[in-house]
Amino acid sequence: MDKRNIFMRSIKQQSVLVRSHSGFTYVGLLILVAIMGVTLAGIGTVWRTAQQRVKEQQLLFIGNQFSMAITAYYLNSPGGALQFPKKLEDLLLDKRYPNTTRYLRKIFADPVTGSTKWGLIKGADGNIVGVHSMSELAPVKLDNFGTGNESLAGKMHYSEWQFTYRSNAYTALAATAAPANPVPAAYRVPPPDPLPAEPTADQRKLRLCQTMRVTDASTCAQLATKFDNVVGAACMASANERFTICTRSENAMLPPLIVQYK
Repeated sequence: MDKRNIFMRSIKQQSVLVRSHSGFTYVGLLILVAIMGVTLAGIGTVWRTAQQRVKEQQLLFIGNQFSMAITAYYLNSPGGALQFPKKLEDLLLDKRYPNTTRYLRKIFADPVTGSTKWGLIKGADGNIVGVHSMSELAPVKLDNFGTGNESLAGKMHYSEWQFTYRSNAYTALAATAAPANPVPAAYRVPPPDPLPAEPTADQRKLRLCQTMRVTDASTCAQLATKFDNVVGAACMASANERFTICTRSENAMLPPLIVQYK
């Protein structure tokens, strides 16, 4: 009987050790699952933020395309009576002229909402002077906006990112009096040619290209002053390429101006 009792006692002890070991294994597994969950949640947050930043850059580019198109439509008004478009589709085909005149290749979708529906900013006459996103999401980017988008700083919703006609965007660099800080020679371009009373389609197109080049050169000069001539030269090379494509192509989609920030 003694040997049998000793044997049974040994089996019970081993059973207790096995159960104890299994308990520790289960707790360790729970801890591992918790750690993995926290890690995956962190990775997901970083990925979503990165994706949102990409959409923001796309929104800035597309918004500026709308701004440039609306400005071009306004400045290209026939007969001297400046007009804004009544609808966005007017930017795809300007019916005020018998020849094909386009300012946008298509109505771009909002990268944030994925929809081609934009908020419209209208003037007193009801015509469109700008667009904005319909999204009420909070942006990641709150500062350090590029030239022309400084007003977007500090906005709390994408719907507040407004891309409008820029009334002072096409001021010629040449002035009757010398400015306090003269523009370096590398960034000086001639002002747009004056239009005749009844300009041809080619003359209107050339003026738009020249006007764009003046604006681009002004941006490049500002970058060279703020950073250095390497940044300014890269920007100016991009401006010259845009001007060449603009004058040589019928309905080309212009590449964006290369703007480098240090």
